[in-house]
Amino acid sequence: MLKHLLRTSRPCLLSLTLVLSACANFTAVDKPLTQWTPALHQSIGDQISGERSPELLVFLAFSGGGTRAAAFAYGVLHELADIQVMTENGPRPLLQEVDVISSVSGGSFTAAYYGLYGDKIFEDFEERFLRKDVEGELLEEVLNPVNWVRLLSASYGRSDLAAVFYDKILFNNATFSDLRRSGAPVIVINSTDLATGMRFSFTPWIFNLICADFDSYPVSRAVAASSAVPVLLSPITIKSFAGTCGYQPPVWLEDALKEKGITSSRKMEARVLLEYLDKKKRPWIHLVDGGISDNLGLRVFYNTVDFVGDPHTAFAELRHHNVKKILIISVNANATPASEWTLERDAPGLSQVIGAISSDQIGRYSNDTMQIVGASFELWAKQISTPDRPVTMDFVEVSFQAVQDKEKRDYLNNIGTNFDLEDEQVDSLISAAREVLQESPQLKNFIDFSRGNKEQRK
Repeated sequence: MLKHLLRTSRPCLLSLTLVLSACANFTAVDKPLTQWTPALHQSIGDQISGERSPELLVFLAFSGGGTRAAAFAYGVLHELADIQVMTENGPRPLLQEVDVISSVSGGSFTAAYYGLYGDKIFEDFEERFLRKDVEGELLEEVLNPVNWVRLLSASYGRSDLAAVFYDKILFNNATFSDLRRSGAPVIVINSTDLATGMRFSFTPWIFNLICADFDSYPVSRAVAASSAVPVLLSPITIKSFAGTCGYQPPVWLEDALKEKGITSSRKMEARVLLEYLDKKKRPWIHLVDGGISDNLGLRVFYNTVDFVGDPHTAFAELRHHNVKKILIISVNANATPASEWTLERDAPGLSQVIGAISSDQIGRYSNDTMQIVGASFELWAKQISTPDRPVTMDFVEVSFQAVQDKEKRDYLNNIGTNFDLEDEQVDSLISAAREVLQESPQLKNFIDFSRGNKEQRK
Protein backbone atom coordinates (compact mmCIF):
# COMPACT_ATOMS: atom_id res chain seq x y z
CA MET A 1 0.00 0.00 0.00
CA LEU A 2 2.78 2.43 0.98
CA LYS A 3 4.72 1.60 -2.17
CA HIS A 4 1.64 2.23 -4.33
CA LEU A 5 1.04 5.57 -2.61
CA LEU A 6 4.68 6.59 -3.12
CA ARG A 7 4.51 5.64 -6.79
CA THR A 8 1.37 7.62 -7.52
CA SER A 9 2.52 10.70 -5.60
CA ARG A 10 6.15 10.55 -6.66
CA PRO A 11 6.27 13.84 -8.65
CA CYS A 12 4.80 15.85 -5.75
CA LEU A 13 6.97 14.13 -3.19
CA LEU A 14 10.10 14.78 -5.23
CA SER A 15 9.24 18.46 -5.40
CA LEU A 16 8.70 18.52 -1.64
CA THR A 17 12.02 16.86 -0.90
CA LEU A 18 13.82 19.29 -3.18
CA VAL A 19 12.61 22.09 -0.93
CA LEU A 20 13.19 20.27 2.36
CA SER A 21 16.73 19.19 1.51
CA ALA A 22 18.01 22.15 -0.41
CA CYS A 23 20.97 22.60 1.96
CA ALA A 24 23.66 20.16 1.87
CA ASN A 25 26.74 18.49 0.70
CA PHE A 26 29.67 17.50 2.86
CA THR A 27 29.91 14.47 5.04
CA ALA A 28 33.14 13.83 6.90
CA VAL A 29 34.51 10.71 5.21
CA ASP A 30 37.48 12.31 3.43
CA LYS A 31 40.86 11.36 4.86
CA PRO A 32 44.21 13.03 4.21
CA LEU A 33 47.08 11.25 2.49
CA THR A 34 49.85 11.10 5.07
CA GLN A 35 52.80 11.02 2.67
CA TRP A 36 52.92 10.92 -1.11
CA THR A 37 55.51 8.78 -2.86
CA PRO A 38 56.15 8.26 -6.61
CA ALA A 39 55.09 4.64 -6.15
CA LEU A 40 51.49 5.78 -5.69
CA HIS A 41 51.48 6.98 -9.30
CA GLN A 42 52.33 3.48 -10.49
CA SER A 43 49.39 1.73 -8.84
CA ILE A 44 47.21 1.69 -11.99
CA GLY A 45 49.91 0.10 -14.11
CA ASP A 46 50.71 -2.43 -11.38
CA GLN A 47 47.08 -3.54 -11.26
CA ILE A 48 46.96 -4.13 -15.01
CA SER A 49 50.00 -6.38 -14.81
CA GLY A 50 49.28 -10.07 -14.38
CA GLU A 51 47.91 -12.74 -16.68
CA ARG A 52 46.62 -10.31 -19.30
CA SER A 53 48.36 -10.34 -22.64
CA PRO A 54 50.79 -7.39 -22.96
CA GLU A 55 50.09 -7.43 -26.71
CA LEU A 56 46.35 -6.66 -26.31
CA LEU A 57 45.26 -3.33 -24.83
CA VAL A 58 41.52 -3.28 -24.18
CA PHE A 59 39.52 -0.25 -23.04
CA LEU A 60 35.83 -0.38 -22.15
CA ALA A 61 33.65 2.73 -21.63
CA PHE A 62 30.13 2.80 -20.13
CA SER A 63 27.89 5.79 -20.80
CA GLY A 64 25.29 7.40 -18.60
CA GLY A 65 21.53 6.92 -18.76
CA GLY A 66 20.12 5.51 -15.52
CA THR A 67 19.27 1.80 -15.26
CA ARG A 68 19.01 1.81 -19.06
CA ALA A 69 22.76 2.43 -19.26
CA ALA A 70 23.53 0.00 -16.43
CA ALA A 71 21.61 -2.84 -18.14
CA PHE A 72 23.12 -2.11 -21.55
CA ALA A 73 26.63 -2.20 -20.05
CA TYR A 74 25.78 -5.41 -18.20
CA GLY A 75 24.78 -7.04 -21.50
CA VAL A 76 28.18 -6.14 -22.95
CA LEU A 77 29.98 -7.72 -19.97
CA HIS A 78 27.89 -10.85 -20.43
CA GLU A 79 28.86 -11.15 -24.10
CA LEU A 80 32.54 -10.41 -23.48
CA ALA A 81 32.58 -13.19 -20.89
CA ASP A 82 31.44 -15.65 -23.60
CA ILE A 83 33.90 -14.52 -26.29
CA GLN A 84 37.19 -16.40 -26.38
CA VAL A 85 40.41 -14.78 -27.62
CA MET A 86 43.78 -16.41 -28.09
CA THR A 87 46.69 -15.16 -25.98
CA GLU A 88 50.18 -16.37 -25.20
CA ASN A 89 48.61 -18.02 -22.15
CA GLY A 90 46.06 -19.87 -24.26
CA PRO A 91 42.36 -19.12 -24.84
CA ARG A 92 40.81 -16.65 -22.41
CA PRO A 93 37.48 -14.84 -22.15
CA LEU A 94 37.81 -11.40 -23.71
CA LEU A 95 36.35 -9.95 -20.52
CA GLN A 96 39.47 -11.08 -18.64
CA GLU A 97 41.62 -9.12 -21.11
CA VAL A 98 39.87 -5.80 -20.38
CA ASP A 99 42.48 -3.48 -18.86
CA VAL A 100 40.46 -0.38 -17.97
CA ILE A 101 36.74 0.34 -17.60
CA SER A 102 35.76 4.00 -17.56
CA SER A 103 32.20 4.94 -16.62
CA VAL A 104 29.79 7.76 -15.97
CA SER A 105 26.42 8.00 -14.25
CA GLY A 106 24.24 4.90 -14.71
CA GLY A 107 27.13 2.96 -16.24
CA SER A 108 29.16 3.46 -13.06
CA PHE A 109 26.91 1.09 -11.10
CA THR A 110 27.78 -1.76 -13.46
CA ALA A 111 31.47 -0.86 -13.67
CA ALA A 112 31.92 -0.57 -9.91
CA TYR A 113 30.05 -3.77 -9.15
CA TYR A 114 32.07 -5.76 -11.68
CA GLY A 115 35.29 -4.19 -10.42
CA LEU A 116 34.49 -5.30 -6.87
CA TYR A 117 32.99 -8.73 -7.44
CA GLY A 118 34.02 -9.93 -10.89
CA ASP A 119 31.92 -12.71 -12.40
CA LYS A 120 29.64 -12.66 -9.36
CA ILE A 121 27.91 -9.84 -11.24
CA PHE A 122 26.25 -12.47 -13.44
CA GLU A 123 24.72 -14.14 -10.39
CA ASP A 124 23.00 -11.32 -8.53
CA PHE A 125 23.39 -7.89 -10.16
CA GLU A 126 20.09 -8.15 -11.99
CA GLU A 127 18.22 -8.90 -8.78
CA ARG A 128 20.14 -6.44 -6.61
CA PHE A 129 19.97 -3.51 -9.03
CA LEU A 130 18.71 -3.86 -12.60
CA ARG A 131 15.30 -5.32 -11.67
CA LYS A 132 14.90 -3.36 -8.45
CA ASP A 133 12.84 -0.18 -8.03
CA VAL A 134 15.90 1.78 -6.95
CA GLU A 135 14.14 5.07 -7.59
CA GLY A 136 11.16 4.21 -5.39
CA GLU A 137 13.24 2.76 -2.57
CA LEU A 138 15.59 5.74 -2.55
CA LEU A 139 12.57 8.04 -2.38
CA GLU A 140 11.35 6.08 0.64
CA GLU A 141 14.73 6.73 2.29
CA VAL A 142 14.39 10.46 1.60
CA LEU A 143 10.88 10.51 3.07
CA ASN A 144 11.84 8.50 6.14
CA PRO A 145 11.59 10.90 9.14
CA VAL A 146 14.76 9.33 10.54
CA ASN A 147 16.70 11.01 7.71
CA TRP A 148 15.01 14.41 7.80
CA VAL A 149 17.30 15.99 10.37
CA ARG A 150 20.39 15.06 8.39
CA LEU A 151 18.85 16.18 5.10
CA LEU A 152 18.02 19.58 6.56
CA SER A 153 21.57 20.13 7.79
CA ALA A 154 24.16 22.14 5.88
CA SER A 155 26.54 19.18 5.64
CA TYR A 156 24.40 16.35 4.32
CA GLY A 157 22.59 16.16 0.99
CA ARG A 158 20.44 13.84 -1.05
CA SER A 159 23.48 12.32 -2.74
CA ASP A 160 25.04 11.57 0.64
CA LEU A 161 21.90 9.67 1.53
CA ALA A 162 21.97 7.95 -1.87
CA ALA A 163 25.54 6.78 -1.23
CA VAL A 164 24.45 5.16 2.04
CA PHE A 165 21.59 3.48 0.18
CA TYR A 166 23.91 2.22 -2.57
CA ASP A 167 26.16 0.69 0.08
CA LYS A 168 23.17 -1.13 1.52
CA ILE A 169 21.94 -2.63 -1.76
CA LEU A 170 25.21 -3.04 -3.70
CA PHE A 171 28.60 -2.03 -2.40
CA ASN A 172 28.71 -3.19 1.24
CA ASN A 173 30.90 -0.26 2.40
CA ALA A 174 33.64 -1.10 -0.11
CA THR A 175 36.45 1.40 -0.69
CA PHE A 176 38.74 1.90 -3.66
CA SER A 177 41.31 -0.39 -2.08
CA ASP A 178 38.77 -3.20 -2.58
CA LEU A 179 38.74 -2.52 -6.32
CA ARG A 180 42.36 -3.66 -6.54
CA ARG A 181 41.44 -7.33 -6.42
CA SER A 182 43.55 -9.86 -8.30
CA GLY A 183 42.67 -10.04 -11.99
CA ALA A 184 40.36 -7.04 -11.90
CA PRO A 185 40.54 -4.28 -14.52
CA VAL A 186 41.20 -0.72 -13.40
CA ILE A 187 37.86 1.01 -12.78
CA VAL A 188 37.72 4.76 -13.45
CA ILE A 189 34.51 6.39 -12.21
CA ASN A 190 33.97 9.85 -13.66
CA SER A 191 32.04 12.84 -12.34
CA THR A 192 32.00 16.56 -13.17
CA ASP A 193 33.56 19.39 -11.17
CA LEU A 194 30.59 21.74 -10.75
CA ALA A 195 32.80 24.84 -10.48
CA THR A 196 34.65 24.29 -13.76
CA GLY A 197 32.51 21.88 -15.78
CA MET A 198 35.60 19.69 -16.23
CA ARG A 199 35.72 15.93 -15.76
CA PHE A 200 36.82 14.73 -12.31
CA SER A 201 37.97 11.11 -12.39
CA PHE A 202 38.28 9.00 -9.27
CA THR A 203 41.89 7.90 -9.76
CA PRO A 204 44.92 7.81 -7.45
CA TRP A 205 46.74 10.61 -9.22
CA ILE A 206 43.79 13.01 -9.03
CA PHE A 207 43.52 12.30 -5.30
CA ASN A 208 47.28 12.83 -5.00
CA LEU A 209 46.80 16.39 -6.28
CA ILE A 210 44.60 17.19 -3.28
CA CYS A 211 46.57 14.98 -0.86
CA ALA A 212 43.49 12.86 -0.16
CA ASP A 213 43.60 9.16 0.69
CA PHE A 214 42.26 7.39 -2.39
CA ASP A 215 42.30 3.87 -0.97
CA SER A 216 39.95 4.71 1.89
CA TYR A 217 37.40 6.59 -0.24
CA PRO A 218 33.99 4.84 -0.45
CA VAL A 219 33.06 3.44 -3.86
CA SER A 220 29.43 4.29 -3.16
CA ARG A 221 30.23 8.00 -2.90
CA ALA A 222 32.11 7.98 -6.19
CA VAL A 223 29.13 6.32 -7.89
CA ALA A 224 26.77 8.77 -6.19
CA ALA A 225 28.85 11.68 -7.51
CA SER A 226 28.99 10.16 -10.99
CA SER A 227 25.18 9.92 -11.10
CA ALA A 228 24.28 13.10 -9.17
CA VAL A 229 21.90 14.75 -11.63
CA PRO A 230 21.94 18.48 -10.79
CA VAL A 231 18.90 19.86 -8.90
CA LEU A 232 17.32 16.45 -8.42
CA LEU A 233 20.36 15.27 -6.44
CA SER A 234 22.86 17.34 -4.46
CA PRO A 235 26.58 17.41 -5.28
CA ILE A 236 29.02 15.12 -3.54
CA THR A 237 31.68 17.25 -1.89
CA ILE A 238 35.32 16.30 -1.33
CA LYS A 239 37.61 18.10 1.08
CA SER A 240 41.03 19.13 -0.20
CA PHE A 241 44.16 18.54 1.86
CA ALA A 242 46.43 19.91 -0.88
CA GLY A 243 49.94 20.88 0.13
CA THR A 244 50.13 18.59 3.15
CA CYS A 245 51.56 15.34 1.73
CA GLY A 246 54.63 16.41 -0.24
CA TYR A 247 53.08 15.72 -3.64
CA GLN A 248 55.21 16.59 -6.69
CA PRO A 249 53.19 17.05 -9.92
CA PRO A 250 54.52 15.34 -13.05
CA VAL A 251 56.62 17.38 -15.45
CA TRP A 252 54.10 17.02 -18.28
CA LEU A 253 51.46 18.86 -16.23
CA GLU A 254 53.62 21.97 -16.09
CA ASP A 255 54.64 21.52 -19.73
CA ALA A 256 50.98 21.62 -20.79
CA LEU A 257 50.74 25.21 -19.55
CA LYS A 258 53.57 26.25 -21.86
CA GLU A 259 51.74 25.18 -25.01
CA LYS A 260 50.99 27.90 -27.52
CA GLY A 261 47.39 28.95 -27.93
CA ILE A 262 44.93 29.70 -25.16
CA THR A 263 42.29 27.28 -26.48
CA SER A 264 44.32 24.09 -26.18
CA SER A 265 42.14 21.54 -24.34
CA ARG A 266 45.26 20.06 -22.76
CA LYS A 267 46.25 23.49 -21.50
CA MET A 268 42.78 24.27 -20.16
CA GLU A 269 42.54 21.00 -18.23
CA ALA A 270 46.07 21.48 -16.88
CA ARG A 271 45.01 24.83 -15.42
CA VAL A 272 42.10 23.21 -13.60
CA LEU A 273 44.24 20.36 -12.30
CA LEU A 274 46.94 22.73 -11.06
CA GLU A 275 44.29 24.76 -9.20
CA TYR A 276 43.69 21.68 -7.07
CA LEU A 277 47.22 22.12 -5.70
CA ASP A 278 46.17 25.36 -3.98
CA LYS A 279 43.89 24.55 -1.05
CA LYS A 280 43.12 28.23 -0.56
CA LYS A 281 41.63 28.46 -4.04
CA ARG A 282 39.84 25.10 -3.96
CA PRO A 283 39.28 23.96 -0.35
CA TRP A 284 36.20 22.01 -1.45
CA ILE A 285 35.42 20.19 -4.70
CA HIS A 286 31.73 19.82 -5.52
CA LEU A 287 30.97 16.96 -7.89
CA VAL A 288 27.89 16.21 -10.02
CA ASP A 289 26.86 13.83 -12.81
CA GLY A 290 29.76 12.73 -15.00
CA GLY A 291 27.56 12.84 -18.09
CA ILE A 292 27.78 16.63 -18.09
CA SER A 293 31.48 16.61 -18.98
CA ASP A 294 31.60 13.34 -20.95
CA ASN A 295 28.51 11.17 -21.26
CA LEU A 296 30.46 8.34 -22.91
CA GLY A 297 33.28 8.00 -20.40
CA LEU A 298 35.74 7.89 -23.32
CA ARG A 299 37.78 11.01 -22.78
CA VAL A 300 39.77 9.57 -19.90
CA PHE A 301 41.46 7.22 -22.41
CA TYR A 302 42.31 10.10 -24.72
CA ASN A 303 43.57 12.31 -21.88
CA THR A 304 45.72 9.52 -20.45
CA VAL A 305 47.84 9.59 -23.59
CA ASP A 306 47.38 13.24 -24.58
CA PHE A 307 48.52 14.61 -21.21
CA VAL A 308 51.69 12.53 -21.17
CA GLY A 309 52.35 13.68 -24.73
CA ASP A 310 54.08 10.48 -25.84
CA PRO A 311 52.14 7.29 -26.63
CA HIS A 312 55.21 5.11 -25.98
CA THR A 313 55.44 6.40 -22.42
CA ALA A 314 51.68 6.30 -21.82
CA PHE A 315 51.30 2.69 -22.97
CA ALA A 316 54.41 1.67 -21.04
CA GLU A 317 52.87 3.09 -17.86
CA LEU A 318 49.87 0.84 -18.59
CA ARG A 319 52.34 -2.10 -18.84
CA HIS A 320 51.70 -2.46 -22.58
CA HIS A 321 54.96 -1.28 -24.11
CA ASN A 322 54.79 -4.27 -26.50
CA VAL A 323 51.18 -3.74 -27.52
CA LYS A 324 50.18 -4.96 -30.99
CA LYS A 325 46.42 -4.44 -30.92
CA ILE A 326 44.29 -1.77 -29.23
CA LEU A 327 40.57 -2.34 -28.75
CA ILE A 328 38.19 0.39 -27.57
CA ILE A 329 34.56 -0.54 -26.89
CA SER A 330 32.20 2.38 -26.36
CA VAL A 331 28.90 1.33 -24.78
CA ASN A 332 26.57 4.20 -25.60
CA ALA A 333 23.06 4.02 -24.11
CA ASN A 334 22.06 7.46 -25.38
CA ALA A 335 18.53 7.33 -26.82
CA THR A 336 16.81 9.33 -29.55
CA PRO A 337 13.08 8.93 -28.88
CA ALA A 338 10.55 10.07 -31.43
CA SER A 339 9.33 13.60 -30.75
CA GLU A 340 5.61 13.77 -31.46
CA TRP A 341 5.55 17.50 -30.82
CA THR A 342 7.46 18.05 -34.08
CA LEU A 343 4.24 17.08 -35.89
CA GLU A 344 2.13 19.71 -34.13
CA ARG A 345 1.62 23.44 -34.62
CA ASP A 346 1.64 24.19 -30.90
CA ALA A 347 5.01 25.06 -29.41
CA PRO A 348 6.57 22.31 -27.25
CA GLY A 349 6.36 22.65 -23.48
CA LEU A 350 9.25 23.50 -21.16
CA SER A 351 10.06 19.89 -20.30
CA GLN A 352 10.07 18.97 -24.00
CA VAL A 353 12.38 21.87 -24.84
CA ILE A 354 14.79 20.95 -22.04
CA GLY A 355 14.73 17.30 -23.04
CA ALA A 356 15.39 18.07 -26.69
CA ILE A 357 18.23 20.49 -25.94
CA SER A 358 19.97 18.16 -23.51
CA SER A 359 19.53 15.14 -25.80
CA ASP A 360 20.89 16.98 -28.85
CA GLN A 361 23.83 18.38 -26.90
CA ILE A 362 24.75 14.99 -25.49
CA GLY A 363 24.42 13.36 -28.91
CA ARG A 364 26.58 15.89 -30.73
CA TYR A 365 29.22 16.03 -28.02
CA SER A 366 29.31 12.23 -27.89
CA ASN A 367 29.81 12.01 -31.66
CA ASP A 368 32.66 14.51 -31.45
CA THR A 369 34.21 12.54 -28.61
CA MET A 370 34.10 9.25 -30.55
CA GLN A 371 35.70 10.89 -33.58
CA ILE A 372 38.46 12.49 -31.50
CA VAL A 373 39.23 9.32 -29.54
CA GLY A 374 39.10 7.06 -32.60
CA ALA A 375 41.29 9.29 -34.76
CA SER A 376 43.78 9.94 -31.96
CA PHE A 377 44.31 6.29 -31.13
CA GLU A 378 44.73 5.43 -34.81
CA LEU A 379 47.44 8.10 -34.99
CA TRP A 380 49.13 6.92 -31.80
CA ALA A 381 49.05 3.31 -33.02
CA LYS A 382 50.92 4.40 -36.16
CA GLN A 383 53.43 6.40 -34.11
CA ILE A 384 54.45 3.41 -32.00
CA SER A 385 54.44 0.97 -34.93
CA THR A 386 57.64 -0.41 -36.42
CA PRO A 387 58.10 -2.28 -39.72
CA ASP A 388 58.41 -5.60 -37.92
CA ARG A 389 55.82 -4.80 -35.26
CA PRO A 390 52.81 -2.92 -36.62
CA VAL A 391 50.22 -1.70 -34.11
CA THR A 392 46.57 -1.42 -35.11
CA MET A 393 43.38 -0.23 -33.42
CA ASP A 394 39.73 -1.29 -33.54
CA PHE A 395 36.91 0.94 -32.27
CA VAL A 396 33.59 -0.75 -31.45
CA GLU A 397 30.46 1.31 -30.78
CA VAL A 398 27.69 -0.54 -28.99
CA SER A 399 24.64 1.70 -29.33
CA PHE A 400 20.92 1.60 -29.97
CA GLN A 401 21.57 2.92 -33.46
CA ALA A 402 23.58 -0.23 -34.24
CA VAL A 403 20.56 -2.45 -33.56
CA GLN A 404 19.44 -3.77 -36.95
CA ASP A 405 15.77 -4.48 -36.18
CA LYS A 406 13.85 -1.17 -36.43
CA GLU A 407 11.06 -2.23 -34.10
CA LYS A 408 13.50 -3.23 -31.40
CA ARG A 409 15.57 -0.10 -31.99
CA ASP A 410 12.50 2.12 -31.57
CA TYR A 411 11.57 0.25 -28.40
CA LEU A 412 15.03 0.82 -26.90
CA ASN A 413 15.01 4.50 -27.82
CA ASN A 414 11.84 5.03 -25.82
CA ILE A 415 13.15 3.55 -22.57
CA GLY A 416 13.67 6.33 -20.04
CA THR A 417 16.68 7.15 -17.88
CA ASN A 418 14.88 6.43 -14.60
CA PHE A 419 16.09 3.86 -12.06
CA ASP A 420 12.98 1.69 -12.24
CA LEU A 421 12.60 -0.39 -15.40
CA GLU A 422 10.23 -3.19 -16.29
CA ASP A 423 11.69 -6.69 -16.65
CA GLU A 424 10.92 -6.67 -20.37
CA GLN A 425 12.93 -3.48 -20.80
CA VAL A 426 15.90 -4.92 -18.91
CA ASP A 427 15.76 -8.10 -20.99
CA SER A 428 15.68 -6.10 -24.23
CA LEU A 429 18.64 -3.95 -23.23
CA ILE A 430 20.78 -6.94 -22.28
CA SER A 431 19.98 -8.92 -25.43
CA ALA A 432 20.47 -5.88 -27.69
CA ALA A 433 23.94 -5.20 -26.30
CA ARG A 434 24.94 -8.81 -26.88
CA GLU A 435 23.56 -8.83 -30.42
CA VAL A 436 25.39 -5.64 -31.41
CA LEU A 437 28.68 -7.08 -30.19
CA GLN A 438 28.07 -10.37 -31.99
CA GLU A 439 27.51 -8.53 -35.26
CA SER A 440 30.36 -6.01 -34.93
CA PRO A 441 32.89 -6.38 -37.79
CA GLN A 442 35.45 -4.43 -35.73
CA LEU A 443 35.19 -6.91 -32.88
CA LYS A 444 35.44 -9.84 -35.27
CA ASN A 445 38.61 -8.24 -36.63
CA PHE A 446 40.07 -8.08 -33.14
CA ILE A 447 39.20 -11.72 -32.43
CA ASP A 448 40.69 -12.83 -35.74
CA PHE A 449 43.87 -10.90 -34.92
CA SER A 450 44.25 -12.71 -31.60
CA ARG A 451 43.91 -16.07 -33.35
CA GLY A 452 46.30 -15.10 -36.13
CA ASN A 453 48.78 -13.72 -33.63
CA LYS A 454 48.66 -17.05 -31.80
CA GLU A 455 49.55 -18.88 -35.03
CA GLN A 456 52.50 -16.52 -35.64
CA ARG A 457 53.89 -17.29 -32.20
CA LYS A 458 53.88 -20.99 -33.04
